[in-house]
Amino acid sequence: MILFIYGASGAAIEIYDLAERVNAVSHRYSKIYLIDDFEEEVSYYGTERIHFSSCETIAQEEFEFVIAVGEPSARAFLLKRIEESGYKLATLIDPSVIVSPTAKIAPGCIVNAQSIVSANVIMEENCFLGFHVVVGHDAHLKKNTVVCPMATVGGGSTVGENTFIGLNSSMKEHVNLGNHVVVGMGSMVFRSVEDGCTVLGNPARVTKGNDDHKVFRN
Repeated sequence: MILFIYGASGAAIEIYDLAERVNAVSHRYSKIYLIDDFEEEVSYYGTERIHFSSCETIAQEEFEFVIAVGEPSARAFLLKRIEESGYKLATLIDPSVIVSPTAKIAPGCIVNAQSIVSANVIMEENCFLGFHVVVGHDAHLKKNTVVCPMATVGGGSTVGENTFIGLNSSMKEHVNLGNHVVVGMGSMVFRSVEDGCTVLGNPARVTKGNDDHKVFRN
C-alpha cells in the first residue's frame, strides 16, 4: 500500500512524520509521497514530492490519500478532487492518541499526537485534529473540520462543515458552531455561532471583515 499526502507545506511534513510513526507500528505503507501541484517534482523531506496527475503512474500497488492542508475550504476542494477520481481515503491516528471504543472516525481523518477523542464522538470525513486536542463526549465534528493544537471541543457540541478552530481555543459544552465558522486562536466560545461567522476573544465575539471565510492569507 502507498500513501499519498496531499500537500507539501508545514502541515504536510508534520503529517508525513505522523504517517511514519503510524507505519512504524502498522507496517501498512511501502512508500509515502507528498503531493504539491504548484512545485516541481523533486526529492523532498526524505521522500518524493510529486503532482496529483503522477499518482497512478507512480503507484504499482494499491494506494490511498490523506489531505494535509489546514484551510478547511482547501480541504473540501481536494476531497472533492480525490473522490471524483475514485480514490480511497486513509485514516491516520497517532499511536499516542486516546480514542474511545465508542467513537466513530470516518475515512480521511487525521488525529495527531497526544489528542483525546472521547466517548460517542463522531468525526465525519476529512477532519484534522492537531497536537494535544481534546474532543469531549458526544461531540460531532462535520466534514473538513480543522481543530488546531491545544484546542478543546466541549462535550455534546457540534462543529459544522468547513469550520476552523484556532490554536489553544476552547468551546463550552453543548455549544454549536455553524458551517464555515472561524474561531480565532486563544478564543473562549461560550455561545453557539451561526454559519459563516468569525469569532475572536474571551468571551468570543463575532468580528467583521472575513466574508470569504479564509483562515490563512498570502
